[in-house]
Parts: sequence; C-alpha cells; structure tokens
Amino acid sequence: MGSFEDGLWPLVEGFVASHDVAGLAVAVVRDGEVVSRGFGVRDVGSGTPVTPETMFHLASVSKPFVATAVVRKLDLDAPITEWVPEFTLADGRAGEVTARRLLSHTSGLPDVSDYAWHDPQLGDDALSEFARSLSGWRLRDDSAFSYSNAGYELLGLALSRAMGTTFEDAVRREVLAPAGMRNSTFLRADVPAELAASPHVGMPLAVPGDAYPYTRRHAPSSTLHSNLDELSRWITNAPELELMSQPVVQVGRPPWEEAMGLGWALGTYRGHRTLSHSGLDPGFGARIVLVPDRRTGVVVLANSNTVPASSITKAALDIALVGEPGEGVTELRTSQRPIAGPVAETLATEGPDAAKATYARLTAIEQPGFDDGFEDAVWGAIELHRTDLVWPLLHLWTDLRPASSAASTMTAWAHELDGDPDLARTAAQRALTLDPTNDEATEIISRLSASW
Repeated sequence: MGSFEDGLWPLVEGFVASHDVAGLAVAVVRDGEVVSRGFGVRDVGSGTPVTPETMFHLASVSKPFVATAVVRKLDLDAPITEWVPEFTLADGRAGEVTARRLLSHTSGLPDVSDYAWHDPQLGDDALSEFARSLSGWRLRDDSAFSYSNAGYELLGLALSRAMGTTFEDAVRREVLAPAGMRNSTFLRADVPAELAASPHVGMPLAVPGDAYPYTRRHAPSSTLHSNLDELSRWITNAPELELMSQPVVQVGRPPWEEAMGLGWALGTYRGHRTLSHSGLDPGFGARIVLVPDRRTGVVVLANSNTVPASSITKAALDIALVGEPGEGVTELRTSQRPIAGPVAETLATEGPDAAKATYARLTAIEQPGFDDGFEDAVWGAIELHRTDLVWPLLHLWTDLRPASSAASTMTAWAHELDGDPDLARTAAQRALTLDPTNDEATEIISRLSASW
C-alpha cells in the first residue's frame, strides 16, 4: 500500500509538525495487509518516539470490545438486575434495563457527570460500588438514543458475574486473548512502562503528573489500553459483526453516527457502510472505523486532545477506498494551527499582555474562529482536577472573549472542582446569560443546587 507512504503519511507529518500535538499513531488495514506508523512522542519530557507498539489509553473505543463479550455471554433481553441485583433506581424501573438497551444506549440511563479520575478506585469491588451509587438516579422517559457510560459499567459488572471472574479478566479471556492481543489490557498496572504513552493536557502541552484517566469504577466504558499492532490484528477479523451491526436506533450524526447498533456506531463514508467508535478522555483521543464490504479499517490513536482523529480517518479512507483526495485530505491540507497554541506559548514565556498582543495579531491576519482551540486546551486538565495547569489560560480566555459562553462554562467547572461554589455559580449563570441553551452550564448549576 505505497499510496499511504506517498499520500497519507506526508499529510500527517505536516499536521504533527505544525500543530500542538504530542504523539499520534495511525494504521490502515486493507484486505489483510497493514500499514502503520507512529508520529511525535510518547512523552514531551522524555522525547521517546511513538511506534506501532506504543500503548495508548483508548477511552470509549473500549466499548466494542466489551460489547463483543456481552453479546456472547449474556441474555440480551433479560433484566440486567439478574446479574447485578444491587442496581436500583429511585423510580423503581431498574428491571426495565436490559443488556440490549445498554449496548445501544437506549436504556434511558443518564450519563456520568464526574469520573473522579483524581480519586481512582482500584479494588475488585469498584464496579459493584458504582452500581450501588446509582440508587438515586431515574430513567429518562423515552427510548431515544442517549449516550451513557454508566450503562457500560453495569454491562461490565454483569459480564464479570456471568463468567465468575473480574471484569478485566473476563474480557481478556473472552476477547483479547483469542485475538492474540497479548499486551492489550483494561488494567493500567499491566501496561509495560517502556511502551506506555503519557496523557498531555493544557497548553502548552504538559503531562499532568500522577493524574491519569484511569479507575476501575469506569473500566468497562473507558480503560482499554492497546496499540496499532494489536488493534490492526483485531479489526482484520473483528467478531460478531453481523449481530452487532444491525441498527437499533437512529442517531443522526453523519458520517460516523447515523445510527447505533450493539456497541458500534453505524454510518456511511464515500458510499460505504461503516462501523466505528470514537474515544475521548483527558489527554487521549482515539477512533476506529471498519468498512466491512471493502475489508478495510482505520485506527487513529493520540495522547493529547488536540488531534482531529475524524479528519485523519477520513483522509486514510479517501486513499484506501478511492485512491484520490476527498473531504479528509482537504481538511488536513487546509487545517491551521488553533490560535490557542501560540497564545498559550506567549502567555507562558512573556505574560498576559504579550499574549493578548499575539491574539490580536493572529486574529487580524488569519481570522480563525475566536474560540478555536481554547476549550480543547483546558477541559482535559480540569476533568483531571488539575485546574492549576490551566488557570492562567482560562483567565486570559475570558479576558479576550468576555462574550464566550464556553469560557464561562469552563471557568465555572474549574471553580466547582476547586471547591468555590459561589464563584462557580456566578460563572455558570454568566454562561447561561450568554447562551440560554448551554446544557453544561445548566448541569453545573443543578449540581451546585443539589449540594447546597
């Protein structure tokens, strides 16, 4: 597949060189043949390069692996309470929740609002304790698509009960080991240190010390670690696709998420049916796409939140499926470095006044989106409870864009996690004044009111 060496790799190299990226790994599988490459570094401190063996946290790309085990081992239409009796709901409707509905995000179960990455639960009882913590929740009234990481934690617990072992061991035995994925694991402690990619958050990019998006409380939804070599091997013969790729509910987000199946999102790209999943946690991003009728797949892994995995995936498929430029290639060729990067660099080295001057110069010349890159630069550190890494940039962002609802929302979230409810409420209310449809600001105010 020399077209990738000639066409795709120079595009990706140019993107990594000109944008705020730590490391990136890309693989393309076509008719059983694999091409893969690492770009950038595993850690900006060490400078160790990314290779096809580098292990990344996959975030929600974990879910198709869990789903594969679930469809093999569980009765999809039995109440999940048959395996997880400690799961109850305030409305008494826990018995309505089935594995099929959880796999397709149609159970009505809300999503998690705080992953508590800063306080990881590492015991074998972490999932059971999470299930008990849902006793105050209520189901939404309709069966429309509503993404819920919490649902996958219940699936993981049910799977462990059905197989009589821990969740992590259950998926290893049922899916990873049979696929020859010997290094892949849901247990962070099992990732070889010499292969592990570090998360990068903030701007300029930094490794947030001991903060890492890992806890066994959310292992089924988020914590698979793997690499290009093993993921490429898996997608060559991904199991259970006929059952899992049947549409259950419409989602309406082309090209990748037109509908939802069992663990896979269903879409269409350049006239071909796709199965895919994306993942995004603090410091990591991932996307995997399968095109079954062409025996083609793409894997994109990153150790920062500043990589457009969708654009890179599209560019790879442009070349793999058609052999000519398309939407993805165009997006990569025309992509400009988000303004947050140079502004943050100037802020770190020369201070706020110089950063404001950089912002004014760049917006006058390049005309990027005013908020371009700022939210990606701050949210990961905030979610890890490392607000100290981004407060200077948050203050600058709100000074530069006082009418930005997103800036006020991120500020409110940071104040909330810092234990300043009054400041958090003020910022969230300002965000809602600027944008009455801002659901994140509404949720922050709701959480603050509940804890009052």
